[in-house]
Amino acid sequence: SKTTNCINCKIQFGDYHCGVCNLWMSASETPYHCIDCGFCRVGGRENFTHCHDCGMCIDALLFEDHNCKAGKYMSNCPVCQEDLFSSRSASHEMPCGHAIHWHCFRELTSFDTRCPVCKRTAETHDQMAPTWSAMAMGISLQPVPPEMARVVTVICNDCERQDDDRRWHFLGVQCLGCSSFNTTVERTVLVGNEAAAYLGDECTNGNGPHPHTHARNGHGVNGRHGASAMEDSIASFDSEEAEPRRPNHDVLLSTIQSRMDASMNDLDMDEEG
Repeated sequence: SKTTNCINCKIQFGDYHCGVCNLWMSASETPYHCIDCGFCRVGGRENFTHCHDCGMCIDALLFEDHNCKAGKYMSNCPVCQEDLFSSRSASHEMPCGHAIHWHCFRELTSFDTRCPVCKRTAETHDQMAPTWSAMAMGISLQPVPPEMARVVTVICNDCERQDDDRRWHFLGVQCLGCSSFNTTVERTVLVGNEAAAYLGDECTNGNGPHPHTHARNGHGVNGRHGASAMEDSIASFDSEEAEPRRPNHDVLLSTIQSRMDASMNDLDMDEEG
């Protein structure tokens, strides 16, 4: 029968031996054989409970509250493409329900906060609140020039809400429903001074203020009476006579840069189209 020692020289092959998997290895990672998974896992049998619906060993501390979904781990990691079911690396479930390696998740969120599969925010809204607040502050302190103004229709990737006639900004457009900045520009309605006039921004055509600067007070695009309260507050901030404050870049998180690059790429694509 198989043993952990050589029958001749008695040298030890490994502290742990599994007769089913024909595996010898060190006991430092506390390996154990899971009958339901069909092979050996690491981390200690007492620390994991097998879920027959998910088809995976789940951390015992998270088992009661985990999001149970059949076949959730029968897929590849969306980042490194390694099989999650047989992987020895820890897995992580994102709020959208998709699974990913924990180390891949940490690397991903260092430059992008969206799920690689469905593009929903990969962290909870409470975790993203400081980033979104910083982005909102950056937008209020860095208004878009009238010649670059845009009125757009956006769709939120998180709550799937559509918002019409919104003020575009290169840092992003915030969803009025869930406050997420994970939105996609679906359609550009107005551009340049025409957009600035609708939004109520001061703009010039070479002969003083644009004749439709106060169009916000009348019927707007698609028959709407003006824009949102958030846009009104930003417009009033822009029109203050006091010298505008400069953004505190220490407060703005690194995520803003990636969102800005993505938005500018979308802008270039729209112009090419």
